[in-house]
Amino acid sequence: MNRTRRLRLVLCTLLCFVLCSCQTVLPANEKAQVEELLRAPKLSGDYGALQTALNDWLGESAQLKYPIQGELLSPFVLQDLDGDGQQDAAVLYTTAQTANVCIAILQRDDAGSWQVRQSVEGLAETVENVSLAQLQDTDSCQLVVGYTAAQNDHYLAVYSYQDGTLSTILEQQYEQYLVENITGGSSQDLILMSTQEDGSVQIELLTADREGSFRQVAVNGLSADKFSGCASVAAGAGADGRHYLVLDGWTGISGNNLASVLLCYDENSQQMVPATRISSQRLYNASLRNVPTLVSRDLDGDGIVEIPTQPDEAGLLNLSQSRRMDFIVWMDYTSSHPEKSFGLLDEETNCYIELPAEWEGNLKLTDSEEYDGAVELRTVDEDELVLTVRLARTSANSTGWTRLGVVASRQLQARMGPGVLLADTNYRLSKALYLLN
Repeated sequence: MNRTRRLRLVLCTLLCFVLCSCQTVLPANEKAQVEELLRAPKLSGDYGALQTALNDWLGESAQLKYPIQGELLSPFVLQDLDGDGQQDAAVLYTTAQTANVCIAILQRDDAGSWQVRQSVEGLAETVENVSLAQLQDTDSCQLVVGYTAAQNDHYLAVYSYQDGTLSTILEQQYEQYLVENITGGSSQDLILMSTQEDGSVQIELLTADREGSFRQVAVNGLSADKFSGCASVAAGAGADGRHYLVLDGWTGISGNNLASVLLCYDENSQQMVPATRISSQRLYNASLRNVPTLVSRDLDGDGIVEIPTQPDEAGLLNLSQSRRMDFIVWMDYTSSHPEKSFGLLDEETNCYIELPAEWEGNLKLTDSEEYDGAVELRTVDEDELVLTVRLARTSANSTGWTRLGVVASRQLQARMGPGVLLADTNYRLSKALYLLN
């Protein structure tokens, strides 16, 4: 009896293996149900309702297109685009029949359901970035979309939604763009940059006129004899209250170094002109730097764009065998007192540690003999230890150290040297770290 039972168990087990190895052919309706279950789940809330409304309007499932960079990283843009007080929606998508990205505009009907009003085809197959701007002197806002084509060409389109119609009011090739209020009017302006055939970099400042179309306010360039391309552009106020643009350009044959150009808007000529407090040549020489990631920025959040410099008199005597660091002085050349911040740039982590200004010009960097992987700042004349900096594991003992922040999944810590007294009583080591990524 036991032998019979064992035989039955063996036969049942073999039968199960045979059944599991067989491919089951489902009827068409059941196969469709399985495929539906395998699809990604539908989005919830407004996003889900927008997706459903778009698919119903298309008669097929749209593939949502996500911007690859920028502040808006969603294929859905919810905003009152036409200024009527009601929320509109723009959806970025493609279908099997469209090569380029399309933009659909949806509004709610009287029942509160989303309905597609219009769809337009974009300029390329990839969305690089999306932003909202108020480029016209109205209550409406415009949709600014940067596209990237397969050949890595970049195209910018500006869309305006008025009276139920989505219109393209600008299409232009570009390398970089910026939306800022440069002319001081009630609306924002559009700054476009592109490299010309002779290697120069052209900067266009476009502002909308009363009819809503764009006019070219100014054209300036980074000359090909000094620059080989534009690395970045930043806009901000100046100490004199005027509006400024800071352009960082690649220099040299290899294009690994940077220098800066400072322009301001002149209301009389309605042109962008070089800053007056420092000549273009002096600024070019002063801002030459060999760190390709070190671009101008509003470092301290005061609305003014600071330009990083590596002046010889603040040069770091680097005796460290393990870390590449540089002294950096951040300058505001719109002010009669241009120096804003002095400190140490760690090229390994791309972070900046602000130092007391009184230390400038009398420091050397050495490897620490006491702490593994740490570096020390010492005075050149007396070899006095003033600061130790280290990257430590988060579990490391931090007693006696000031935690500056977390860099590359490690704690960046620092401690003052014994007996160091600062004349600047406002300096705080705990607030000295700036991440430049």
